[in-house]
Amino acid sequence: MTRDLSLLEQSTGDRRAQEVFVTMPDGVQLATDLYLPDAALGPVPTVLIRLPYDKTGRYTFIPQIGAHFAAHGFAVVAQDVRGKYRSEGERDPFVNEADDGYATVDWIVAQPWSSGIVGTWGDSYYGFTQWALASRAHPAHRAMVPRVTGHRFMDMSPGGGLPTLTLLDWLIDAWAAPELVLENGTDHSAVPAQDMVHEDLPAGGPLLQRYLEQLRDPEAMVTDVFPGGSPSAKLTIPALHTGGWFDNLQYWQLDDWNAAQTSPAREHQFLVMGSNDHEDYRWRRTGTPETEDFGTNADALATHIPALLERPIAFFNHYLRGGVGRWQAPRVQYELCGVAWRETSCWPPHSAKQHTLRLTAAGSLAAEPEPDDAHEVSWLHDPAHPMPMLIESEWDQNRAGLPDERALALRPDTAVFDAAPGASDWNLVGRVTFSGCVSAPSARTTVVARLYDLAPDGAAHLILTNAVDAVADGETPFEVRLGDTAYRMSAGHALRLQLSTTLADQYPVHPGTDAPVWEATTRKPARVALQLAGARLDYGEDRG
Repeated sequence: MTRDLSLLEQSTGDRRAQEVFVTMPDGVQLATDLYLPDAALGPVPTVLIRLPYDKTGRYTFIPQIGAHFAAHGFAVVAQDVRGKYRSEGERDPFVNEADDGYATVDWIVAQPWSSGIVGTWGDSYYGFTQWALASRAHPAHRAMVPRVTGHRFMDMSPGGGLPTLTLLDWLIDAWAAPELVLENGTDHSAVPAQDMVHEDLPAGGPLLQRYLEQLRDPEAMVTDVFPGGSPSAKLTIPALHTGGWFDNLQYWQLDDWNAAQTSPAREHQFLVMGSNDHEDYRWRRTGTPETEDFGTNADALATHIPALLERPIAFFNHYLRGGVGRWQAPRVQYELCGVAWRETSCWPPHSAKQHTLRLTAAGSLAAEPEPDDAHEVSWLHDPAHPMPMLIESEWDQNRAGLPDERALALRPDTAVFDAAPGASDWNLVGRVTFSGCVSAPSARTTVVARLYDLAPDGAAHLILTNAVDAVADGETPFEVRLGDTAYRMSAGHALRLQLSTTLADQYPVHPGTDAPVWEATTRKPARVALQLAGARLDYGEDRG
């Protein structure tokens, strides 16, 4: 039985804002809220926020954010992007944002309250709209704060891995209707997988099909939106890049940061990486207390908004109000999960030293390979019983706290490798990758890699994860970019690497055959083997 859709309905508006409709060059009008400072003595700089999630809705807290920026002397322009909520036009993710953002800035600088200087702020897709605008180099666009985002997250493949169901669900939920779909927009049990879109979203099926076609050549898709090349590599304005170790978009966030290090504006780039997930819940072993859950608790939200905007306001005060030279802030600030914030001149810090652990037939992670390294380790891929994803949602995985996943290591469809417990505390800092070769009956197969913190009592808590589509000839190497982190490994704890072919609700189930994954109507078990020769886990260690 089909489950009912749940939609984020149009809000009633915010009495603190003046709603106007900004006309684009093609005549389409975009619904826009304007927040102005109460006691401005003249024209003021503007913070522009362009998003698809309802500019006054309960999901993004834009009314509270707009009011807070305005209280600090900024005009705020919050806009529903084309085709979403109160804005006119056809919904088409990513492709209109450069032109619409540029036209909106043109409108801003023509207003009597505008100083002619614009900064941009926003998370996720409204971080992407900043990169789209930056690619056009509008002379009034002087600074940006892209949070938990990246200019190429349209390719849906974090860290060059597999497109995730989490991101393809977002595509349907955000763009198949004028409103945001909150629940049941897709069904991951559908066979074939391409039929996963809810029947009451008639635009969703064609949208998914179009994207699956485009994902066959992701570089062409990105080039269509950014014909001038990477906007981060060519960035000409200061940027405060802000992300989190448990954010599923961290790969693109850090790629943009790295590219900006050689951009014309490289001396004015800053990185802040916290222990937060995409929705800004910080890492805690036991999850977020109800008294601190800003998603449900008004008092917690009142505390959260000033903390969220403290750095951006200081950054904008410098770059939008005529500050001379470089903003006097640390180039890189990062949070060591559950410990403290640290400052450094680069990421990863120079103090992080690279290490390699080899995978052994005995199921260990060892500093040296076994003398006879021709062994292989295999597991049975059973498409009918995929590995469950115990985290309910990647977006806010820290909200409830990461679950203990030790039971998954006992399944027959996985291979597990444990390092020796540490004799003292140490810090896992920097990028983590896993590489090797696999064989399977099919020409290609899925490799899912998950890195855990293994406690002395056997509890296993996730640190990083990703997956790739690998050539399954036993000879062609693959690499899984698990991600970057700054994570304290306590004395007595150990790293665990767990491999599988499936991860339900995160990747479509591989059929075990050469049939296309999204189109396969039948599936069968298959034995997948990892060649131990050359299989390795690479990571950074910081003893500081």
